[in-house]
Amino acid sequence: MVDKQVRPGNGMPKPVLAVCGKGGVGKTAFSALLARILIAERLKPLLLVDADPVGGLTSAIGETAVSTLAAVRDRLVGQAMSGDKSALADAASQLDFYVMNALVEHPDFSLLAMGHNREKGCFCPANQLLKNAVDTLISSFAGVLIDAEAGIEQINRDVTGRVTGIIVVVDGSQRSMNTLEMIVRMRSSSHVRVVANRVPKNFTLSLAPSVVHLGSIPENEELRQFDRDGRSLWQLPADNEALTAVREIAWRLTW
Repeated sequence: MVDKQVRPGNGMPKPVLAVCGKGGVGKTAFSALLARILIAERLKPLLLVDADPVGGLTSAIGETAVSTLAAVRDRLVGQAMSGDKSALADAASQLDFYVMNALVEHPDFSLLAMGHNREKGCFCPANQLLKNAVDTLISSFAGVLIDAEAGIEQINRDVTGRVTGIIVVVDGSQRSMNTLEMIVRMRSSSHVRVVANRVPKNFTLSLAPSVVHLGSIPENEELRQFDRDGRSLWQLPADNEALTAVREIAWRLTW
């Protein structure tokens, strides 16, 4: 274990990593474990973005979001629809304050949750607000880790437009591989890394030469039990086999 934090150097873009994949592949569990390793061993303070409206990452690390980006948007939409132009102008001028107020803050990391959004009204969609929030907040952090919503919608809408790397979680199923192929077609394949989750130790992937396979995570009953019990995955023992695999993956990451 290395006892110092790795930060981007001068002139080097800060790491903004987006974890993507088909629903059900274990994307959020991987995001939670990767965040734990990055904060402890590689990169802090870290901004965690729970960009899935279901809010899985927030729960997986044992946190509760007091406010969300969806709530910020709903507030602005409500003021816009009230017809009170002065109230709307005041709300827009305080947008950064509202976003900061939605952060769950700790010394080594902060969490920003998307929350449920209805995408109604005249204010910008929540996905655009998410992109703007990351742009606003990134200067205060050593890096950003985004647990994206399942599928490719946020990539389609370019929410991950400024990321330095996309990590696609697959479980070996054809549907998860189809999602990977769509992401590779939509983004530069040189920015795509792959993690195989809940697979046998000898599992192999057939990938394009420019797509990096970071590693594989074996099926782990202890992790499953934590998930079933609703316990924070950050409480898994340090020698847990899945956590050990994610630690090795984290150290293969380059920004």
